[in-house]
Amino acid sequence: MHGQIPEGQGGPQPVPPAGGPVPPGGAPVPPGGFPVPPRPKRPSPLVWVAVAVAGVLVVGSAGFLMFQDQRKRNGPVKAEQCVDKGFGTDEGNRIPASLRVGCDDSGAKAKVLKITDTGEASGFRFSSRSEPDCPGGTDGVTNVRGKSDDKKYYEACVRNLKGPHPGDPGAGGAFLSVGDCVSSGSVGFGKEQPCSKPDWYGKVIARVDTEKSCPAQTLEAMKLKSFGGGTVKRPVLCLGAGGGVLSPGDCIGDPSFNIGDLDKAECGSSSAIAKVVGRVATTQECPSEATNYMTSKGAYKPVLCLKKLRPTLTEKLRSLPR
Repeated sequence: MHGQIPEGQGGPQPVPPAGGPVPPGGAPVPPGGFPVPPRPKRPSPLVWVAVAVAGVLVVGSAGFLMFQDQRKRNGPVKAEQCVDKGFGTDEGNRIPASLRVGCDDSGAKAKVLKITDTGEASGFRFSSRSEPDCPGGTDGVTNVRGKSDDKKYYEACVRNLKGPHPGDPGAGGAFLSVGDCVSSGSVGFGKEQPCSKPDWYGKVIARVDTEKSCPAQTLEAMKLKSFGGGTVKRPVLCLGAGGGVLSPGDCIGDPSFNIGDLDKAECGSSSAIAKVVGRVATTQECPSEATNYMTSKGAYKPVLCLKKLRPTLTEKLRSLPR
């Protein structure tokens, strides 16, 4: 290479002492006959420069990442940051307190999806309020403080870093959304329950602002109420076929002494007294095959059109001689 001295060439060669042979490799042999060890090779200055630069890059990168991570833990709590509180399926409407931690911290349990409000922390561990407007997949809501001594908290919709996820459709926790199942509200209050349980009443096919916004396949509707003050976003749950919701083709049992919802019955069994042939808004809309109908005031589709299969117990009792 131009400008470099090839290895083993150039430069002053060792001069052997008088009468001493020169062994191969140019190492002089002193008069005693022992060879002089060759001088250790010094690495090229270019190698040292390259290693030093690489070291600066590695250390500099690590320092930059540490600085970035620390900066994320300061200032307002934001989406994509993590907290030390996770959620199960039985949390109800609790809003527990939590602390912001690094997402790589061993205590990190959930990640912030959205900040919905801010406030001043009180002496209470948890609070309750109307349902916040959280995105799909939210497992719970928590009041997050950036540091343990902060008074200000951030109300945050979060999702667990690891399963289970009560906010997934049909899981039975967090907030009601499309794909979730509910119990009946005919007696008491309807509430969310896992779709894996056999006694769910209806499945949510849409969540909207008003009943008029429900899709065409809606058979029943429920309205959410807030018990903690405020209003509920998109309070109407539109329910489709399945579960305890009666739809055309289903059969009902004897309603003579029924309390609450009508019971479904196998259409081929002796307990089935009528077959559902329509669910409509008015009796005039019932199909021609309907022989009877039942009404439910205030229902989404208040008229249940029926085709009678056999007499009810009440009718049998009325037919008895007096």
